[in-house]
Amino acid sequence: MMRSRQRFLNGGYYQTLADGIISGLKKTPLGFNQTLLDIGCGEGYYLNQLHDAAINDSANLQLLGLDISKAGVRLAAKRKLGAQLVVDSAYKIPLFADSVDAVLSIFSPICPNETARVLKVDGILIMVGPGEEHLTGLTSHIYEQHEPHEGNFKITDKHSNFTLLEQIEIKSVVSVKGSDIFDLLTMTPYYWHSTAEQQQQLAALAQLITPIHFYLRVYKNNTSE
Repeated sequence: MMRSRQRFLNGGYYQTLADGIISGLKKTPLGFNQTLLDIGCGEGYYLNQLHDAAINDSANLQLLGLDISKAGVRLAAKRKLGAQLVVDSAYKIPLFADSVDAVLSIFSPICPNETARVLKVDGILIMVGPGEEHLTGLTSHIYEQHEPHEGNFKITDKHSNFTLLEQIEIKSVVSVKGSDIFDLLTMTPYYWHSTAEQQQQLAALAQLITPIHFYLRVYKNNTSE
């Protein structure tokens, strides 16, 4: 799954999302001059994107990545970003309290209490979740009716530690070609909901056109209040 994710993301299909995250972080009070923890960093694609953007901006962005997958963290380490990486759970982050300026979570579950603990007061949490039309071109080959994923926002929206500052909608259409189609399927939970026949049909496609649809929410940590 991690290698499929790496191949697919390296193909640039989610570049609009990466650009949105970069823009969102740049607009925060500290911009790129801060310490950021990516919870659920996987194979490091978004860390790589942030690293390159900070270099282009001549900024001092200190990157940390956490993931439960050893395979993912090993692939992230091979990117040689100078990031501190660890295999561990989002519910037990091995960092001191008040030690990071920003936390990033892309399609990954978080523990609000633990996230607030490691964030500095007024620190920023950037969460990304799927929009209603995300990957409907893919799911139409699996389900009779698409059911939008709710994402992980509910637990954060209701938590007293976090105040929502902004929501950004990111929407585009991508044309996925060849073996990238099966990589896309494999990196999503839809793989486990598809039959062997559906997997074979998708693998045989020359092209898959699908919307990609994300919501990016920016929160402030209110731990001291």
